[in-house]
Amino acid sequence: MAPSDISHWTASISDFAKKGIPTQTEVFAWYLHEAEGKERFSTGDIGSCFDKTHLPRPVNIASTLTKLAAKKPARIIKDKLGYRLSASARQSLQMSYPIRQSSAMTTKLLNDLLPRITDRNNRAYLEEALICFGHKAYRGAVIMAWNLAYSDVVDRIYAKGLAQFNTQVGTHNFKRPIVNRTDFADLKESDVIKIARTAKLISGETLKLLEEKLGKRNSAAHPSGKVFVVVSAEEFISDLVENILLNTNI
Repeated sequence: MAPSDISHWTASISDFAKKGIPTQTEVFAWYLHEAEGKERFSTGDIGSCFDKTHLPRPVNIASTLTKLAAKKPARIIKDKLGYRLSASARQSLQMSYPIRQSSAMTTKLLNDLLPRITDRNNRAYLEEALICFGHKAYRGAVIMAWNLAYSDVVDRIYAKGLAQFNTQVGTHNFKRPIVNRTDFADLKESDVIKIARTAKLISGETLKLLEEKLGKRNSAAHPSGKVFVVVSAEEFISDLVENILLNTNI
């Protein structure tokens, strides 16, 4: 099972579990702003972050936030809509959080794929994903990373499992077998991965992963309130690279 976005994120922070509750609280607040796009957060939101990262939930989160608000300058601001980090706190967290290190790791993952990708179309997807990620166009990076991973799955089906795939095509009301690689475009992506699972060409875990990522790709590709920032893109890309593109047995 893939880790949650926040557990994946905090894993890149050295000795995060050993940091004090005020520091952990500030980092979680920054995550809620930057990764989840929340303008305000509640004590419950912070508590949920502790739970998701398997850290003991503080007895009194409100007290911690009050103390952070009382600092000079204030680290936390409270109003009738909830809590938010102060501008100075957000700036300092942006500088101290190892986002550049994790971004560099994601860029390296993609760069390391370049020698392996020989198909012209797939290489174009990869190069565009790198460009988008490098220029902070995270929505575009998510879309291109999905295109690359999905195309890789289809290539594997076509090369090694086409006959097996075609035995199950009728289960999704597709009236003719797949003959050419381009025929896959006549099927929905969601149907292709479901048929591949029914044909036992991919595992149940791979199906879950691909369906989850397809849902996020759809949010990125269509108008929605979903916010895509660096943490979201890093998790999305690394999951697909490590569990699909570098996995010889999906």
